[in-house]
Parts: sequence; structure tokens; C-alpha cells
Amino acid sequence: MCFNARFVLRRMSKLVQKWLNVQSRAEVSSFVDDSITYHEPPDKSEGDKKVYRALSLSTGLRAMLISDNSIEETNSYKKDSIQHQAFPSSTKRSDSSLEHFHGKLAACAVVVTVGSFSEPRQYQGLAHFLEHMVFMGSAKFPVENTFDAYVTKNGGYCNAYTECEETTFFFEVEEAHLDKSLEIFINLIKAPLLHPDSMARELSAIESEFEQTYLRDDIRRDQILASFAGDGYPHETFMWGNLQSLRQEFVEKTLHEALHDFWRKYYVSSRIIVCLQSKLSLNSLEEILLRHCLNIPNNDEINLSKNILNYDESFRDEFYREVFLVQPVEDVCKLELTWVLPPMKFQYRTKPDGFISHLIGYEGKGSLCAYLRRRLWCMSVTAGIGGSSFESNSIYSLFNICIYLTDDGFEHIDDVMCATFAWMKLLNESSDLKSSYKELQQITANNFRFQVELPFIDNVQNIAENIRYFPYKDVLTGSHLYFEYDEAALQLIKQHLSAFKFNIMISSHIPYKDFKYDKEERWFGTKFTTIPMPSKWFALWHEPGIIKDLIIPQPNPFITTDFTLHWQQAGRPPIPRRPKLLLRNDLCEMWFRQDDTFQLPDGYIKIYFITPLIQQSAKNYMLGVLFTYLVEFSIIEQLYPALLAGLTYSLYMGNKGLILNANGYNQKLPLIVEIIMNVLGSLELDPAQLISFKELKKRQLFNALISGTALNLDLRLSILEKQHFSLVQKYDAIDDITLDDIELFKNSFYKQMYIQALFQGNFADEERHRIMHNVIDSFNSQKIDASTSLDKRVLQLPLGSYFLRAKVLNDNDSNTIITNYYQIGPSSLRTECLMDLVEFIVEEPYFNQLRTVEQLGYSLGLYQRVGYGVIAYVMTINTQETKHKSEIVESRIEAFRASIPEIISQLSDEEFYELRETLISTKKLSDVNLDDEASRNWDEIVTMEYFFNHVEMQIQTLRGLTKQHVVNFLKEYEKTNFRKLSVQVVGKSKEPLRLPTQSSSEALRHGDLSGLLNEVQRNVSDDQLFEKMGNKIKIDLIGRHDDPTNIMNISSFKSKLPFYPWKPKMKSE
Repeated sequence: MCFNARFVLRRMSKLVQKWLNVQSRAEVSSFVDDSITYHEPPDKSEGDKKVYRALSLSTGLRAMLISDNSIEETNSYKKDSIQHQAFPSSTKRSDSSLEHFHGKLAACAVVVTVGSFSEPRQYQGLAHFLEHMVFMGSAKFPVENTFDAYVTKNGGYCNAYTECEETTFFFEVEEAHLDKSLEIFINLIKAPLLHPDSMARELSAIESEFEQTYLRDDIRRDQILASFAGDGYPHETFMWGNLQSLRQEFVEKTLHEALHDFWRKYYVSSRIIVCLQSKLSLNSLEEILLRHCLNIPNNDEINLSKNILNYDESFRDEFYREVFLVQPVEDVCKLELTWVLPPMKFQYRTKPDGFISHLIGYEGKGSLCAYLRRRLWCMSVTAGIGGSSFESNSIYSLFNICIYLTDDGFEHIDDVMCATFAWMKLLNESSDLKSSYKELQQITANNFRFQVELPFIDNVQNIAENIRYFPYKDVLTGSHLYFEYDEAALQLIKQHLSAFKFNIMISSHIPYKDFKYDKEERWFGTKFTTIPMPSKWFALWHEPGIIKDLIIPQPNPFITTDFTLHWQQAGRPPIPRRPKLLLRNDLCEMWFRQDDTFQLPDGYIKIYFITPLIQQSAKNYMLGVLFTYLVEFSIIEQLYPALLAGLTYSLYMGNKGLILNANGYNQKLPLIVEIIMNVLGSLELDPAQLISFKELKKRQLFNALISGTALNLDLRLSILEKQHFSLVQKYDAIDDITLDDIELFKNSFYKQMYIQALFQGNFADEERHRIMHNVIDSFNSQKIDASTSLDKRVLQLPLGSYFLRAKVLNDNDSNTIITNYYQIGPSSLRTECLMDLVEFIVEEPYFNQLRTVEQLGYSLGLYQRVGYGVIAYVMTINTQETKHKSEIVESRIEAFRASIPEIISQLSDEEFYELRETLISTKKLSDVNLDDEASRNWDEIVTMEYFFNHVEMQIQTLRGLTKQHVVNFLKEYEKTNFRKLSVQVVGKSKEPLRLPTQSSSEALRHGDLSGLLNEVQRNVSDDQLFEKMGNKIKIDLIGRHDDPTNIMNISSFKSKLPFYPWKPKMKSE
């Protein structure tokens, strides 16, 4: 089969296009004076050098234009152009470089202020369906997916989502193509085709999205609450939509008419908000906006405002009178209390709900969370109004307290309820909270003042959505600052939270008091029941008693007061782009880069404690994992105020040892590191805590094993890596770990150790040296024995194709995950760049052919992989065995791969050149923030490649590559070096009740304590399946023993094969 390239597009000559632009501008200019109203620009932080223009059109369209023309200045690399200006963020970059890193992609967000609340009840999910259909061509650009193809071709990305009261579209693209991209997109809004032929495919996409969200407990919870909506209230709808709600209950002609009616009524200028951001001047952005948006049609229909609906009646009486008992699909047990409040977004200046949620969800000493954690009754407590439009809209706000319970906490639920009620009573009756408010006000003001730059595509979404709720002046500050303390507003919230008028929901696999889950929610099939509110809880609410351990949060000792920028103070000396090696010996290496770019009082400290102990066995590795959890658990109360004050930290296991990260305002970072280092050496072990974390970790690993995605990766690494502890090995090792084992690990992991450290950001010379010496002095370490190899090595696959196929562990899982790994060999700059070009050119055709045309799966990927000096490219698809057999899907992946040389050959030289230049431009984009820069440098350090100018060298290499180079490379690989490993985790061929969602497989990413808690709270796990398989997990491989291409024993397959030598430093060819 021949696969056509995506870039066969008709081209208009430059002269004709220029003439059309001149004519368009002339037409626009004649309407400008009467059509535009300018508004006060938004207040911004002192370091924000972007310029803003707020405006609205006579048609009702609202817009914000953002020019970030300081990008060129902040990323200049000429030494002789340093400018000593008052504002640090406008200061030019201090060192010369091989390449000019020129900023970011231009971005646009378009909000249409309509969502599921406005759709007809007989067409539930219609708003979401229209969001999909809009992309299927317009009257001016009728080819399906023209917009997506154009944006992708020009280095960008696009997406959209539907909420209850708005639909948001957004994209980013190279700046030179912003004008054309907006033209194509706005035509989708004002004249979409909505062709019947496209409906079936997009209905299938809607169904796929529904399937992917089907087992998410947060969405299921919302749908249960929606089923108790007051009569006539719009939030009773099923906003996701699926085949049943949109097609099976109605004929397609009727649905098509409803789709057109909805678009005509709501996709009008008065409901549209546009935000554009780029390096272009404000005048240029305004011209682009007017040219494409001035003639978006409007209508004169007056839509009924939902403000007439009373929040107090938005849920039926049963919502408050009865307790909801819900059977979750996730491995979770939680207690939720939900109050219905008035719409709170308009109280943005005082944010009384945000302040109260800050107090309730506090996790430091004296808090409800700390009280429950010390008794091992809960994992975490969250509080506040959620970010989704179901929880916060123009009708009501849902204020929620969610307590994630342990098994012991579930057994003590009355005690948990009593402590929660006592905490609420303490807060509601406290007469002096102003000092706590002022402290939170100071923290948020600091955070806004030194705000970390967001990617353009995120920034435009935030601003476009804020325009709907805030005056233009407060669009930037409204969601961040606590402007003023208002006792009356606080009392109003307290009145609501003091009344015994809230919903109680308990989610648990074992029903509370053994009640039967005898009800089923219509759309998601969630099992639940309701019971009358127990009188004992009513009594506890009014008389919970006084718990002396619960106290109002004390003053925060981690609030930053010194914002000195050390690079400025030192006279802005030239700073090399790469980190500087300050110290290297047998025990450690220390790297440093002073920030001269982002000019914020922020720092990053990254420390890797490399120890051979953890590579000796799976048990030792898991000892390290559990040890880090126990350390973090012991400091969580002490350091929670630091998190509030703008600092973060983590301690987790890497492949070669423990990794400590601390970042945020640099003034207090040394204190964070000091506290963690003290606990590493003096941790007092608690047997009950160890038991709890062993059980949590086992469940996390189990969740990963029953996830096809995680198991697929684990099997691939088991083949490729010389030493790899599999998920099963880690799982099996946990049961044998004792408190004595943890104690022994604590006292021996540092005996032989090598420390890698990176300090990046705003640090004084003496400060970083003091921190590093304190770290080294904390341990009496010896150098690692030279005979001990810590290097990871990769297996050299034999020539040809080999297949490792395994059954999924969950009998109800029909998901099949197929990953084809094509190994090329030792990596080099030239090979990397060749594969970059291949990926960039064929990614969109790959998605179009296998997902859109052949509809083999909704989730798929194509990317290159460089691991331990060996490069490969990977093609993967998540499909369903009930729809497509794994052998067929794998053959279609292979057919597409074989067609790649032809796809590239079909490009004209001009098309190839344009694509190559676009790829180069994406590599020349500057780091968005200090985190990006520090992470990039840290990757080079931990891999011991130290190739800090990697991207610059890639750009230079790419410039010398032609289309023929790429084609010859692919053909040569096919002819002389073809090495393929196909790993397939095969789902059940019978139709399940529903497709389980996929784990995000934190278990494979060595997460810290918060990652463990989040993963276990979130992931799919079936208690019966866990009990059935928990102690005897076995991966069943599929294939023929007499077929040498079928891998039936991993150890046997690897035993006679060589491993590539590990290269500590990459070299270019």
C-alpha cells in the first residue's frame, strides 16, 4: 500500500498573497475607528516585560493581545550588548553561543462561552461533539484536518476541550505562520462544514474519549452528583456524550440538524474571547485579529441568563439528607464532605473560599491532616472549590473536603468524622484569622511578583478564560492575589460551612456497614446506594468536643524576605551557557550555573547519592524506595509550610541511588537541604509506618502490572537492559523486607558512595560551597570500588524481527499494547538528527493513516529513544483485542514503517527544506523557565555525557542534512542493520464490561512519596483481583517454542547476545 505524504498542498504565489493581504488590510482599516473599544491594560508583575492591549469589537468579541518583544533581548548572546537596566528581565543574556535561541512559538486561545449547560437535554454531549466537528473543515478550507496538518507542519500543536459553560480552542505555531493559522482556524468557527460524512468518525472519537474516562472516579463522582440536580437545572446533563446519547437514540439527520442549530445559535461573535501572544508588535497582532475576526457573524437572540437560578436550590433535598455510598473502580477509600455555595469566582478580590480551604487543607503541625496521619488514618486531606466548571460556574460553587483514608482510617471513620467536625468548629468559631490571611496575602504577592514564566500556549488559555470573569485590569492578578481582607465575606462563607447542610460521600470497595450497592448511575454505570444521615453524625457535628492537638496554623518560618539577585549584585559578569565544574574528586562532582536569564530569586539544588548497594538485588532497591518514603513521611509536617511559601522538595530512588531535589526561593533552600540531610542520618523507624508503606507500594506495583502500558515497557526493558529489576521482582521483594533491613540500609547505603550535584539559579559563591560541604560531611563515605560497575548497558538485538508477546493480567481488560522497537545502534549526533527529521516528517501521516483512516486505535505514538548511548525509534499503538487482533495491528505498523522512505522521497526538495528549517526553529526555542534549563543540564550530568551544547550541535548537524541523506540512511538500515523487537501485551478477546483505564505507571518512574500517594489514590485496581493474584503473579508469554523469532524465555534469549559498550560521552560523527 502506498501512503501519500501530507504536504501536497496548493501554493499561492507570494505576489498574489501579498496583493490579497493589502486589499484585506484596506478593507479592515475602513472599519477600525467605529469597531474597536480599547480598555485599561491589566496590572502585571514588576518582572513582566510583556506588553498588553485589551480591546473589544462592536460585535461583542473580546480580546487580549500580548507582545513579548523582550524575548529577543533576554536571549541575546552577544557579550558586548549587556545592558544595565533597572528591570532585570529585560537585561540581555551575557555569553556568546553557537546559536541564537530566539524565544517561543506564537500562541492563540479562543474561548466560546457556551458548553454543556446550554445543549438540548435530548442531545447530551452535543457541545462536546461540536467541538470535535469544528475541526473537520470549513467553507473556505474544506479538506478535513487542514488546520491540524498546517499547524503540525509548522512546528505547532492544537487541541480543544469542552466545559459546562465554555469551549476552549488553543494552538501554538511558528510566529511566521500565526496569521495563516488564525485565518484557517477562525474560518472553522464562523463557517464550519459540519459534514454528515465526518459525523461517524467523530462520534467514534467521542466514544473513545468516553471509554478513556469511563473508570475515572472523579468524573463518576460528578455524574452521580449531577443526577441529584434540582429540577430544571442544567448541570443534570451528561456532558461527555457517547454513541448512546448522540446516535443510538436519534437518527443522524436529526442529530445533524441539531448540531447546525447549536452552532448557529452559540458560535457567534458576542460569545467569543480571543487571546494572542507572540513577539510581534501589538499593532501587528491587532491587524491580524481584525482581519480575521471582525466579520464573525452575530445574532440578535437574547439567551436566558442562568443567574436567575438560585444556587440554594441547585440540588435536591436528598443531596443533603442522605449519605452517598459509592463503589469506586480505583484503589481508593475516601470520605468527602461537599457544601453548595454561591458562585465564588466573582469574590476574587477577597477569595474567602480560598482562604478557608487553605486553613482546612493545611498539613503542617496542629492540622487535621497531621492529626489523622499520625494515627495512620489518612494519606492526605484536600479542601476547596475544584477547578472544573461542574464545581465552579455561574450558578453555584461546590466546596469539598476530601480525606483519603487508609484501611485503618475507614474502620475508625466515626473518629475521623469527629476530628473533621472539631477542626471545622475550631475554624468557624475562630475570631481572629486576619493574621493568617495577611500571611497568605504576603505569600501570594511574592509568588506573583516573581512569577515563573508560563509557556505561551498555557498563558493564552489562562488569560482568555479569565477575561470572562474578571475586569481587564485584573485579568492577570485576579486568580493569584488576595487583594483585601473582608470580614463580611469571610463570615458569609463561615455561615455556610457552619450549617449541617452538606453532602457526605464515602467511596470504598467494602461498603460502609455492609450496605449493598443497589443503585447504578445511568451513564458510567457506577454502583452506589444512599442511606439516611446517621443521627450520631448529626450529634457529632454540633458537639464534636475539643481536640487539643488541633491548632490554627502558626507563623510560617519559610517565607522569603531576601530577594537579592546575586548576578546583578556582582556587576552582571559574563556567564557561560554551560554549567561550570567547581569540584570533582573520587567522592563527588559539583556543577554550578548562575542565572543570568530569568532573573528571579530562585534556585535549584539537585543531588544524586550514587551507591552500588541498590544494584545488588531487587530487595536492596526496594529497601531504598521504602526508606525514602519513611524519610519524607517523617518531615512532611515540618516542611509543609515551606511548600506554601513557594519551595518544593522531593526525595526518591533513581536507577543508581537516592535523588534529592529542592527548588524555589533560594534564601530558604539551604534550610530545606539541612533538614532532609539530618533526617537521612537520624530517622527513627516506626514499624506501623513500614507496614503501611509496604502495602501501598505493593498496590502501586500491582496497578502497574495490570496496566498493559506499564507491563509493556517493563518487558521491553527486561529484554534490553543488562541489569533490570522487573516489576514482578520488585513486587515479590517487598514482603521479605523487615524493620531491621531498613535500619541496616540506613546505616550502610552511604558506605561507598559518589555524589553528583548541580546548583543552578540565584546562589552566592559561599552559599553553594557551604551546602555541598555540609552534604559531604554528613556521611563518612569511601569511594566506590573501581571493580564495581554502575554502568547500564543495552543488549544488541540480533538482525531480524523478534516478538515478545504476553497476556494481560486482568481478564476484563481488552486493551492490547503493541510497541515496535527498532534498534539502530550507538548514538551519534548525525543519527539523532536523521531520526529527528524522520519523526518530524512522518508523525502526522502515521497518526492520520493508522488512527484516522484505519482506525486501529485512538492512542498511538512515534518517537526516537536514546538509552545508555544506544538509539532506536519506537512505534506504539493502544488498540482493543475485541476490535483488532494484535497480529493484524502489528503488521499495519510494520507496513507503515516500510513506507517511510517512500513518504520522504515524495517530498519536493523545497518541502523538505521547509520542514528541516521548521525543525531547526523548534530546537532554537529558548527554555521557558529556569526549571527547563536546570532539568536539561541535570540530564547531561546524571547520564555522565556532559554534552551541554547538545542542541547547538544538533542544529549545526541538521543544516548539513538533505532529503537524500535521510532516505539513504533508512534504506541502509533496512538492508544491513534491521533489528526489531515487537513487545505486545495482548488483551482479552471477549468484550469486557468496560475498558479499564491505563495506569500512568509511576511505579516505573521511581516516584517520591507524593507520587506514591497520588498514584495509589488514582489508579485502577480491583480488590478481588488483587486478593486473587496478589501473592502469585506470573506473566504468561504467548508464542511457539519452535519459532526462534518468538521469545518464550527472556533470560535464555539474552544469554548468548552481546551488549553495546556504554559510552560515557557522546561524540559527533
